[in-house]
Amino acid sequence: ALAGEADAVATAPIHKEAVAAARVPHVGHTEMLAAVAGVADPLTMFQTLGLRVFFLSRHLSLRAACDLVTRERILDCLRRSAAALSRLGVRGTIAVAGLNPHCGEHGLFGEEEGREIEPAVAAARAQGLSVEGPVGADSVFHLAHAGRYAAVLSLYHDQGHIACKTLDFERTVSLTLGLPFLRTSVDHGTAFDIAGTGKASAVSMVEA
Repeated sequence: ALAGEADAVATAPIHKEAVAAARVPHVGHTEMLAAVAGVADPLTMFQTLGLRVFFLSRHLSLRAACDLVTRERILDCLRRSAAALSRLGVRGTIAVAGLNPHCGEHGLFGEEEGREIEPAVAAARAQGLSVEGPVGADSVFHLAHAGRYAAVLSLYHDQGHIACKTLDFERTVSLTLGLPFLRTSVDHGTAFDIAGTGKASAVSMVEA
């Protein structure tokens, strides 16, 4: 792909614990490909049944992921997400999911929305981006699937994964954007528990 002989790369499931046991210095395919391509922080986007979800962070503990919900990081991710949608030929508004219940209820359930997310959204809009948020995480994915938003920025791994996999587990496809080539992947694990039984579904691989 780096030599231009392939336009895209599709990856199969990977067992991250096995990768760690082998002392590979990268947690998964995304990080491996980023290192090979010399890209610092590629974007992950999920797509299923018209729902598109970007992720502010990937494989981190929830506690560590919450610490990355900062104005600067959100603004940077919104810029890159908007550019990625444009390259894919997608137009529309990106919604930023809230972090806390009810988007914090003005500080009652958390301060991240007012302190970090709202200023990031305001800065993005001042730069001409079509962005809204924060929008309650219990509603935003439904609204995006219904067509109100072109994409959602999920603030941590499971927030967006749960939405996509609940909507259509087998047909959710992961795209890595920002590499010199397009990378797609399945959105499920290795299914070691049914290996060799002939029961594993290939739907997600075909979709990728």
